Amino acid sequence: MPKELTISVGIPAFNQGEYLEATILSLLEQRRPPDEIVISDHYSTDQTPDIIAKYAKHVRGVKPPPGVGVSGQWNYTFSCLNSDWVTLLSSDDLARPNYCEVLLRGAARREDSVLVRAGWENGDLNGKATSKEYLLSVKPVSLPPDNLLEQRNGPKASFAAFAVRRETLNKSGGYPVGMESFGDWPLFMQLAPYGSFIYENELISLYRIFEGVDKFRLRLGMWIRDEQRMFYEVMPLAAERAGMTDTAWIAKASRENFNRYLATASERYKPEERAAVVELFSGWAERVGGGELLVTFAGGGEIKESRTVAQRVKSTLRPVAHRLYASLHRG
Repeated sequence: MPKELTISVGIPAFNQGEYLEATILSLLEQRRPPDEIVISDHYSTDQTPDIIAKYAKHVRGVKPPPGVGVSGQWNYTFSCLNSDWVTLLSSDDLARPNYCEVLLRGAARREDSVLVRAGWENGDLNGKATSKEYLLSVKPVSLPPDNLLEQRNGPKASFAAFAVRRETLNKSGGYPVGMESFGDWPLFMQLAPYGSFIYENELISLYRIFEGVDKFRLRLGMWIRDEQRMFYEVMPLAAERAGMTDTAWIAKASRENFNRYLATASERYKPEERAAVVELFSGWAERVGGGELLVTFAGGGEIKESRTVAQRVKSTLRPVAHRLYASLHRG
């Protein structure tokens, strides 16, 4: 008989004690319990340490080196996990009762699987689901280099609904150090050359969304810097590992994302606010030949996202398709 696969769940935590207990309980109520739960507390000053102590019989608490940042926190948490398959769940998110069961089922589908992804729900701060998210554009099995190409404009998986093969995670280098905000996208991109991505079409978690926070303004500088790291560091390395000789798609995707970010900025920032933003875009503009667009933006002009007719139709129909799909798959 084939060996039964094991799964570990790591919870990177920092000052989210008001949600952490619910996260732990959601994992303890699994139909197929995780083989271990590890909480990596980055020196929280709230009730987080007390909650970890309360559940010491069920979870293992660890502490990363001080000041490691996002990338160090993720990599340290991963390094503490010992199962065949590993995943991270945010300390404010919730696992549905089928979370581990579905991820392990996907992991067992193919011997070459390196990533399992599934659907999830978005929810409010009270843990009430507000929308269902299925990955309608991905295949049940995606092989390299297709699993790499499908992510050229963004991640095709959720941080709240994924698991990776631990052995392959270590081989790929883990979470790329230097990223300021992006997490799942570079991680998944680096894994793509090593094997198949599996999609399980079930909702397995709830991802809390903090309303009232303008993330675009708050994180724009970090996002722009991370976008460039993706296109000029992470993607070229992944393409090389996948044996791809034609990498024109990387430059094209960089131009498209530059245009998309600038178009969004032209909607969010008034003309008199843009001077401080221009500098953030200048390096990226030089790389993609977007100098004229940036001048237009700086002068207060409107920037429209450059998309084909097919892309515009797809974008328009996506919310409708999502609502229809969710209504047909309740649960």
